[in-house]
Amino acid sequence: MEFRLLRYFVAVAEELNVTRAAERLHTSQPSLSQQIRQLEGIIGAPLFLREKHRLTLSDTGRTFLPAARDILASVAEALAQARASARDEVGTLALGMIMGPEGLVLSNLLPRLMRTAPEVHLKLRTMTAPEQILALQRREIMAGFTRGPVEGDDIAAEIYTQERVVAVFPDTWPLARLERVPLGALTGLPLVSISETIAPAVAALTGRLERLGGVVFTKGLVTESLMTSMNAVASGLGFCFFSEYVGDVVPKGVVTRPLDLDPAPTLDLLFAYRKDAQSAALRSLVEVVRESSPYRLQGGGPGGAPPAAADRPPRPGSARPTRTPPRRG
Repeated sequence: MEFRLLRYFVAVAEELNVTRAAERLHTSQPSLSQQIRQLEGIIGAPLFLREKHRLTLSDTGRTFLPAARDILASVAEALAQARASARDEVGTLALGMIMGPEGLVLSNLLPRLMRTAPEVHLKLRTMTAPEQILALQRREIMAGFTRGPVEGDDIAAEIYTQERVVAVFPDTWPLARLERVPLGALTGLPLVSISETIAPAVAALTGRLERLGGVVFTKGLVTESLMTSMNAVASGLGFCFFSEYVGDVVPKGVVTRPLDLDPAPTLDLLFAYRKDAQSAALRSLVEVVRESSPYRLQGGGPGGAPPAAADRPPRPGSARPTRTPPRRG
């Protein structure tokens, strides 16, 4: 059945006059009458009762009219949604973001984006790294700031920045008096870790540090989020490892210290995006991200899958000054 036949039927049913319906549809009366007869042939029953000077709906027509209206309304709504989506694609992007480095990324990225591509608007979605990869595969987001591993031939990933790893523990511990913490000093203390299903890169960090230091940590509480880990540490349940940005968000009574390792181990923050998404908004975002990338600005490569952070030699100019947070009491 052709979609236009429904429009013709609804117009005649509402006007109950073929001449007025033809004017409303901007077609001729004979053509409209022929289309109605074609629809009646498809249904196998008359839709109208035709008297000498009067047109009324048959029982079949009265039954069919609400369904025809619903179909037309559904199609109109679908078209409106598709057009709205097309407008959004011009300048709006859904962007995934892991919890934690939002301030670091947005304070660096948004001013540049507003200056060079003001037509691009971001819809931020806080998601775990695995959730972002799945959302990219499903096209629910077009780009995101995440951690590895990034899998899939349809997804590109580039290093945005490399964050130095720090130890996080209560400020009442004797270790808080040190500027740099040896890994051996943490053995025998309970390690608060994040579930591998939530943050696989952070979970894998423990094994990497154990290999670097030739130590084995005592496994303690496993959490589902950054803030739960922070609160567990604040409660004296152990220590954890994170990127140094957490120094700005740790709760009262918690301190961060760099590790006594050279080169300092790092975690890669990646910018991932769909390779086949060619909207102007995404192209603009990729350009701005590359221009603002601390990794590139410090002499890093164009992106891709680098070797493990702990195995890379330090790059000239990449070392950050040691920051010793004040004691919190």
